[in-house]
Amino acid sequence: MAFLEIEGINTFYGVFQALFDVSLRLEEGEAVCLLGRNGAGKTTTLSSIVGLNSPRSGSITFKGTNVTGKRPYEIARLGVGFAPENRLIFQDLTVRDNLELGCRKKQRSELVGALDKVYHLFPRLKNLEDRQGGTLSGGEQQMLTIARALMGNPDLLLLDELTTGLAPIVIQLLKTQITQLKQEKLTILLTEQNALFALDISDRVYVIDKGTIVYDGSVEGLRQDLDLMRQYLGV
Repeated sequence: MAFLEIEGINTFYGVFQALFDVSLRLEEGEAVCLLGRNGAGKTTTLSSIVGLNSPRSGSITFKGTNVTGKRPYEIARLGVGFAPENRLIFQDLTVRDNLELGCRKKQRSELVGALDKVYHLFPRLKNLEDRQGGTLSGGEQQMLTIARALMGNPDLLLLDELTTGLAPIVIQLLKTQITQLKQEKLTILLTEQNALFALDISDRVYVIDKGTIVYDGSVEGLRQDLDLMRQYLGV
């Protein structure tokens, strides 16, 4: 059984169907990207996994447990961390307070250890820990969003549209930091419109279009399929 296995999910927004029989799987320690244009169904797939928009049919299994229809906090407790596209940091709270809210275990020794880990990965946040979240730049807020997800010590990290609106220098920094997490064997599923960024840090790739998976294979295989890259990714 795969570490994360999604089988034939169909997800709706009211009467509008957003996903059509979407299936994908991740093995433990893999970094996999889900690529597609804006509105293709990438964010909806992640929302389905974390319980923000449960599918009407199909199943989602994580570490052997069927999580279909479970509430977001139940799925988080099983070891799923989520960094959403719109970041959703607490603007009026400090960086340190935002991070502490992400820690599922409140014992002081574990909290300090979790903070040390994310400050090592994102040293910039250590220097900003007394600043309010709303005063940070877009890149700093993105770092805070990822770091907050890591505070829960997840087994699976979901990253939604990391690079949206960020400067190239910040994107390169994020690539280095995500690569470090990959080297630590954290299982990662990321969605991106920036295909070149995602392919550089992924082991395998799925492409989604109009709510349907249209490619499932290797990174190198997608790079060589120029027609598919142009048609579905605009690259």
